[in-house]
Amino acid sequence: MAVLLSGREKFGAYYGGALARWTYEVYRHLTNEVDVTVFGFPTPDSDLYPLPHHTSYSWRLCSVAARIPLIRRYEDHLWLRSLWGRLRHIEIVHIHNRPQWARILRQLGYKGAIIVHLQNDHLGHWSPLMLDALAPCLSALVVCSAYLRHTFAPKSKLLAAKTHVIFNGVNTDLFHLREDLREPKTIFFVGRFDPEKGVLQLVKAYARVLSEHPQTKLIIGGTTGFGTHRRTPYVRQVEELARSISQNNGAQIQFTGYIHHDRDLPACFQRATVFACPSLFQEPFGLVNAEAMACGTVVVGSERGGIPEVLGDTGYLLNPEDIEAFAHALSEVLKEVERRHQLGQAARERALSMFDWRVIAGRWMDLIRDVRK
Repeated sequence: MAVLLSGREKFGAYYGGALARWTYEVYRHLTNEVDVTVFGFPTPDSDLYPLPHHTSYSWRLCSVAARIPLIRRYEDHLWLRSLWGRLRHIEIVHIHNRPQWARILRQLGYKGAIIVHLQNDHLGHWSPLMLDALAPCLSALVVCSAYLRHTFAPKSKLLAAKTHVIFNGVNTDLFHLREDLREPKTIFFVGRFDPEKGVLQLVKAYARVLSEHPQTKLIIGGTTGFGTHRRTPYVRQVEELARSISQNNGAQIQFTGYIHHDRDLPACFQRATVFACPSLFQEPFGLVNAEAMACGTVVVGSERGGIPEVLGDTGYLLNPEDIEAFAHALSEVLKEVERRHQLGQAARERALSMFDWRVIAGRWMDLIRDVRK
């Protein structure tokens, strides 16, 4: 089996992202059943996940082509052709987030099974004719939430019939309950530091929380990109607001920058009284919510995208642009200790039963068996 990472994502914990982690976590549980090789851009050995990884020297040419407007459209063809000598002998190809690659592989002459796996809305803008044309190229299409399925399925019965929902997962051995670490007044956020994640709205809500809970800390983790951080105008706007709140109210706002996913992030969730996820866009899944839940941490989240599917009835779902309502929910979690414990336990149980990587790997193996029939 071949796994094709999308774009320039590296296959490691630091420079890679959610797709690389999904690939590692699922296939490491299936090594006795699946012979898998991951195909992607070069990754430093010190960062590389411990699964077979293959790249092509044409990555340099692809990187150049991506910067030239008239040639950019051929970058995907160039990359897949450079891998064709290996891919042509593979029984199943698993493509992350690049549905157009399925058609290119068929044009190259690939005869095996193709599974396209979407973590983002790559098909919502496709026309019904385009979706119908994609369906025969695929053995299966997998999406990470029912929300994501609904962005395209009503437009194509052919593609809808091949679409399966398989959630993202959590390493519950790392992300687990530690009530001895729990702090009484800490709001935590981690995510990409840009407008669609709602960091500015969270800081505004936090300012309102302080009137009822003046000792509350706000910890904001994350950077503007994988392994990099730029002080964009948006970052400066958030920092200036935080500085103003701190000067006027004596607030405690900490910007941590990048948080190592496996080494440091679990303890951040375990210490937090409440996790805030004020995403302004239609988040396809929202993995950080499931990770917080696995740590028994109550989530106050956005009612958008796939987040309601993750939380169920174990957290709070609100319009993130309603600052007053979001602040009220955060204050309620901080105040209602017994309610917080009940929701945290329910969240932990939901994470174990639905999002543990072993559960996800089992569902993925069932799909592999189906496409081989």
